[in-house]
Amino acid sequence: MMKLLVAPFVALLMAEGGDSGSDGSESNQTTDENPDAKTAEVAKIDLDENETRTTFKNGKPLKEEKIGKKPFTIPGLSMEMLWCKPGTFTMGSPKIEKNRDDDEPPHTVTLTSGFYLGKHEVTQSQWELVMGSNPSWFKGADRPVETVSWHDVISFCEKLTEQESKAGRLTSGMSYQLPTEAQWEYACRAGTKTPHAFGEASGELHRHGNYADRNTNFDLSDNAHDDGFKNTSPVGSYKPNGWGFHDMHGNVFEWCADWYGDYPSGAARDPVGPAYGSSRVGRGGSRSHTAYHARSANRGSLVPAYGGYDFLGFRLCLRLGRKARPKVDASF
Repeated sequence: MMKLLVAPFVALLMAEGGDSGSDGSESNQTTDENPDAKTAEVAKIDLDENETRTTFKNGKPLKEEKIGKKPFTIPGLSMEMLWCKPGTFTMGSPKIEKNRDDDEPPHTVTLTSGFYLGKHEVTQSQWELVMGSNPSWFKGADRPVETVSWHDVISFCEKLTEQESKAGRLTSGMSYQLPTEAQWEYACRAGTKTPHAFGEASGELHRHGNYADRNTNFDLSDNAHDDGFKNTSPVGSYKPNGWGFHDMHGNVFEWCADWYGDYPSGAARDPVGPAYGSSRVGRGGSRSHTAYHARSANRGSLVPAYGGYDFLGFRLCLRLGRKARPKVDASF
């Protein structure tokens, strides 16, 4: 399959014209069926109470486990954050997985520290509250922000961290950042090993995410299915995965912190990607990409300095460590 190494002009070729509100179509999906993903306003992020998380298989409860820290909502933004405890999983895809790429060799990854991750992709209203503007092509307060560069997103994270630190709501050493590629896939899989978190069948994706279906009218669109939307959909329009995260498959690709590059040859602990590179990782697929791009293991390679991708947004992560701003990539 062709790798998603996207040239800047692709976004212009793919754009079907912006709009200022709803698609005019209604979603036929359930918004949230995870009763354990409750959130509450908190004064400071330093929570030790145990919560129970249920892992599902084929729609049925498989196991329950204590996850250690409660979800919370960032005050003033209505941005819900869910806890991912430390763990070990298989990152990448097996050779027998249909439509897999060669850059997805399976390997064992251990994440030694837990982290918070956004229950939803960052919305346009949330971006505007922090940054004061809305660059998105497909307008809608509850739709994911898009048409933002990797560097734009880093600025958002830095500004939000500064605001929340001054308000006394961040524990020392924690900052809002992009998730690493490993953290993203760990949360996307939610304990599963199948191509998508909901199972093997890519033909079921229209029930779980927004991708290139009959509404998009692209050459490779899935004309047999209708996911309910022509352009981007409001976040949370589809069922969450087993850990409570929405839109991990489709809607918009999501920036990750890592430079794009080869995976380590063996098992890895807390991988952060190559030390340098020319493109950054994007994950999750989008409303204008196929079901193959929405697989849990699929990796996108995108120009970090370019802010014209109308299919690319991000999901916020709160974790330990504050990384210095990387030098701006000068290749574009």
